[in-house]
Amino acid sequence: MECVLRWNACWLHRAARRFPSPFSRAPALSTRPFSSSASPCTPGSQLDPASLFTKADQASHYATYRPRYPQELYDSLYANVLPGRKPPFNDLTVVDIATGSGQALGPMPEDFGSCIALDVSPAQLAEVPERLRSRIQVRLGDAHATGLPYGSVDLVTVGQAMHWFRLEDFYTECRRILKPSGALAAWTYDFGKLRGFPGSEQLYEQFYKGLLGPYWARGRELVDVGYAGAEPGPEHFGETRFLRVPMNYSVSLDDLVGQLRSWSGYHSYLKANPTQPDPVDLLQQQLAQRMTAASAGRLTLERVLTLLIALRPQPL
Repeated sequence: MECVLRWNACWLHRAARRFPSPFSRAPALSTRPFSSSASPCTPGSQLDPASLFTKADQASHYATYRPRYPQELYDSLYANVLPGRKPPFNDLTVVDIATGSGQALGPMPEDFGSCIALDVSPAQLAEVPERLRSRIQVRLGDAHATGLPYGSVDLVTVGQAMHWFRLEDFYTECRRILKPSGALAAWTYDFGKLRGFPGSEQLYEQFYKGLLGPYWARGRELVDVGYAGAEPGPEHFGETRFLRVPMNYSVSLDDLVGQLRSWSGYHSYLKANPTQPDPVDLLQQQLAQRMTAASAGRLTLERVLTLLIALRPQPL
C-alpha cells in the first residue's frame, strides 16, 4: 500500500548537508569468496557521475536488464501532480531527464500530448526503442542545462538518476523550464532483498555492499536513504512529498546477472581491478550452485520505490 509522507522541507534541506554515507560508517562485509587482492578505492569515490553509463556495452545491458516500473508508480504520480484528472493529458508536456534508454517513460508517451526524452549520453539514447521514437522527442542534453525554453514544461521526471546530479543546479533548472503549475517527480529504488534459497539475501548484500561498496560514485548513498534530505528546499519548491510503492518481481539468474552488469559500481570495480576475475562471474557460479541445491528455478527481488514529488516551483 502506498504510504504518503509529508516532510518539513526546510528542516530536511538542512539535514541533507549532514547525511553521511552508510558505506563510510559501516564496516565492509567480508568479500570472500571474491578476490581479496582487489585494489582499494576511497569510499565516496571521486568518480564523476557524468561519466557513468556512457559506454555502449553498459548502455546495452542497461536497456535490456534494468527493471521496468509498475503502473502503480505512474498512477500515484498522476494522482498527486494532477489531482482530479485522468490521462490522456493532451494539453501537457513532460520531459524525462536522464532518460537513459527510456525505462522511466512507461505510459507517459501515450499519456501526454508532448513527451521529451533527454539524456547526456548518446550511447544511452541510441538504445531508446524504435517503437517509442514516433511518440517522443529524443534530445541530447544535460540535467543542469537542458536547453529547453523557459516555462515550457508541465512535468519533469527523473527515474533512478537524480542522485548523480548537482542538486542545487538541477532544481534551479527545473524552476526555469517548469510552468508555475508544474511539478518535479523523481524516483529511486533500493538494492532490495534477494529471495530464492537460504542465504541468498546475505550473498547478494555481500556483493553490492561488501565488494562493490567502495566503488560507487558520490551520490549513491542518497539512494540508500530513499532521497531523504535530498529534496528541494522552500527556495526552490513550495511543497514536497514522499511516497512509497512496492516493486517486487521474479527474475531468472540470467536476468539478475545482466542487471548487475549494468551497475556503475561494477564497472568502476572492473576499471580499478583489470587483472582480477570478473566478480559477477564468480557470483553467478555461486548463485547457480545454491539454486540447484535448493531446486530453485527463479529468484525474487523485493524492492521499494521511493517517489519524491515537488510542487509549486518558485519563480526565478
